[in-house]
Amino acid sequence: MGKRAAVVHEYGGNDLWRRSADWDGLGVDHVRWRVADGAEGLTRRPDHLLFITLSCDGGHTTAAVEGERPVESADFPGATTFIPAGRARRTLYRDSTITYAALRLAPDLPEALGPLGDPARIEFIPHTNRPDPFLHQMAAALVERTAEGTGDGPADRLFADSVSTAVLLHLVRRYSGRAARRAAPPRPARLDGRTLRAVLDHIEDRLGENLRLDALAGVAGMDRYGFARAFRAATGLSPHRYVTERRLERAARLLRQRADLPIADIAYRVGLSSQSHLTTAFRRRYGATPARYRAGAPSLASRASPARR
Repeated sequence: MGKRAAVVHEYGGNDLWRRSADWDGLGVDHVRWRVADGAEGLTRRPDHLLFITLSCDGGHTTAAVEGERPVESADFPGATTFIPAGRARRTLYRDSTITYAALRLAPDLPEALGPLGDPARIEFIPHTNRPDPFLHQMAAALVERTAEGTGDGPADRLFADSVSTAVLLHLVRRYSGRAARRAAPPRPARLDGRTLRAVLDHIEDRLGENLRLDALAGVAGMDRYGFARAFRAATGLSPHRYVTERRLERAARLLRQRADLPIADIAYRVGLSSQSHLTTAFRRRYGATPARYRAGAPSLASRASPARR
């Protein structure tokens, strides 16, 4: 086996501003970037790299990933670029200002997807400036999370697990070689009543802790991908959405019953990273801030609907 290629990441332009967040196996950068006409870039990283253009003022990119033909394409909002781990990509830019999200994904994460993510079957296919609404949606969700100033709480880590699983599964299905595409899909797994109850009890007992998708899958004795599908089929919600609903419902109960508890303490007790994070999620769920909900709890509580099981 040859030497591992050196890590290189030269953008060829200048960041006007940058916000970043990192979790195990997933990182996101939200960047406003300016590049001059004729600037060159070179990227080779140990992780899979996705660029999603959020806004731009035009411009073109000529890119060549090693082993592939050069591609010239226009930059446009919603354009996605995928550089598989370890592949070098050289670029030539034209004058442009772009706001983009960059997703950095650990290359060993496909192991969590079960048979669909067997690394021995996967040969990822790079691309430049292709529209992909799903990746654009995932990038927008991650950018929103970084804009809220969160990223290190239990809720954020479960959110990152869910996003990285969904994105990698999408890459395997749409941007990988024939071995992965032709693999027979596994039979959908199911959660029996006893196993589902064990998972729900595990969640309930640890709402204030660092719940991770792999740990929940372990309780069910399943891989990450199979568990996420089976959980949604059984409850009608993704694991992340279910846990978020339960955290908000517990926060609502504490707001009603524990007037002595500061709202920041309630946020930490239910596994949210800050009072700001609780306020944002709570307003979205209940239509009121935690403080307003506490002040008018009897009338506002009647609007709430329980998480589906």
